[in-house]
Amino acid sequence: MVQNTYKLLLAAFLAVFTFATTNAQITFTKGYLVNEKGDTLRGEVKMNPKKEQDYYARVTFKDASGTQKNYKPAKVKAYGFDNEHFVSIVNNDEGLFYKRLTNGPILLYKGAFEVVVMNKATWEFEYFLFKQGDKKLTDVKEGKFKKQLQEWMKDSQEYAEAYNDSDKKLNIENNIEVINKYNDWKKSN
Repeated sequence: MVQNTYKLLLAAFLAVFTFATTNAQITFTKGYLVNEKGDTLRGEVKMNPKKEQDYYARVTFKDASGTQKNYKPAKVKAYGFDNEHFVSIVNNDEGLFYKRLTNGPILLYKGAFEVVVMNKATWEFEYFLFKQGDKKLTDVKEGKFKKQLQEWMKDSQEYAEAYNDSDKKLNIENNIEVINKYNDWKKSN
């Protein structure tokens, strides 16, 4: 009898724990979606912090009436939530959502791509530069990012020079800071 009660309590605990952890990771938060026509809809965006790569492949959006729909990048121009902004871009004939990390004349985007190695799928993140008038994204080159910035910031080299690339590795926080400072300067001139 005691053993059966113990098993029942354990089963109940596991059921509650599984329900709580499953629901804790997937939530809806206030956000927006820009549809194909360019209209901005307010509502809620489905979030799953444990699967960041999902933000780059599709978005689940619940509008003000409570209607929930899944969208692929080809059907949406942009979406966002919690100060995170994603833009639909066709790059190399493939439509994906790219996370916009900066705002202004020079844009820095983050993209996620599925890579299959020895039958195991994983996700890799890559970074891209873009400026108005460009026809496509420019790959950020890890060991040559400072040189890329110097080329892109010809009109104010001191911002590119401020980028620290001593270990030749990308420092995304530093990338964002340098580009944002340049963009702020560019907007004020």
